[in-house]
Amino acid sequence: MTSLPLSASGPDSRVYVFDRAPTVPALARRRVRAALTAWQVSPDDIDTAEQVIAEIAANAIEHTESRRIRLEVERHPNEIQVAVRDSGPRPQTSLAARTDSNADLNEGGRGLLLVHALAARWGADPTPGNGLRVWASIRPGAPE
Repeated sequence: MTSLPLSASGPDSRVYVFDRAPTVPALARRRVRAALTAWQVSPDDIDTAEQVIAEIAANAIEHTESRRIRLEVERHPNEIQVAVRDSGPRPQTSLAARTDSNADLNEGGRGLLLVHALAARWGADPTPGNGLRVWASIRPGAPE
C-alpha cells in the first residue's frame, strides 16, 4: 500500500496518494486526523471530517476503476476542505442527484446522504480525462 505525501501548496494543505485498496478509507481518516490535529482543529470537527472523507474515499474505491486515489486536506480561514480525486470513470448520474429524497437507497447513495448531512457544502467536479474530484467543506464549530 503506497501512501505518498506530495508537495503541498502551503502549510495549510496536505496531499496524499494511495494505491487502490479496501484500506484506503481508513488510511484517509488517519491522514485527515493527523493534519487537522496538527492544525489544532477541534476534536468534533476532526470527527466530522473523518466521517466525510471515509465516505468519499469508499465511494472512489467502490465506484471507480482508479489505480490510485488522491486525498486533499486544506485549511481555509472559515472552513476545512477534504477531497478525493479519482481517474474515473465518472458516474452516469450526478452525485447530487443521488442525495435526492427520491433516490433508491438500495442502489447506494447512503454515504453521500451522510456527506450531505455533515458537510456545510459539498460537490463533485470533473477532472482532466475521465476523473472526478469529490469535495466537502466543514465549517469549524458549525452545528451538525
